[in-house]
Amino acid sequence: MPHQLPEYDAVQDQLGALLIPISAAELHGALSGCICAGAELTPKNWLAFALTDAEMDGKATAGTPLNQLFDTVSVQFAGDVMDFAFDVYLPDEDKPVTERGPAMVEWCQGFLGGFGVVPMPAQPLSEESVEVLQDLAKIAASDLNYEDTETDEEALIEVCEYIRVAALLLYNERVVNRQHRQRL
Repeated sequence: MPHQLPEYDAVQDQLGALLIPISAAELHGALSGCICAGAELTPKNWLAFALTDAEMDGKATAGTPLNQLFDTVSVQFAGDVMDFAFDVYLPDEDKPVTERGPAMVEWCQGFLGGFGVVPMPAQPLSEESVEVLQDLAKIAASDLNYEDTETDEEALIEVCEYIRVAALLLYNERVVNRQHRQRL
């Protein structure tokens, strides 16, 4: 299937091989944040930009899981945001919530970092977008407690859905609406 996200563990393994000390979830969050903030990324520069590390320029080579991650996320956002193809990238659903929950927190941390490295346009964010970013910051600062696996699983699904919609809202405001204004 074209434009399918690579296996989570394959991305994690490649990060380890490159000595990049973050999770695949955090990297996906950083990439998503950069794209949602309007960064113009290429297959060569995206990793350096998202990690704010010039030494990473060109490290996501063609045919690798990192390259596949970039290609897929770029296509998901470039399409109609209302088709909801974008999703939060976490370890597989067969992994326990105690592994996926912290990955969700790391995803939010990465997203905020990626969003923050892109210069703000002259047009300020809407109140709704500011509120969404504040919510993501609260999630990113969370210290999760796991007491009831079934309830925790349901909560994780709901919070991930909120995060997904929040990212799409920010992308729509910072990228899609800006493109429409430029055409007018």
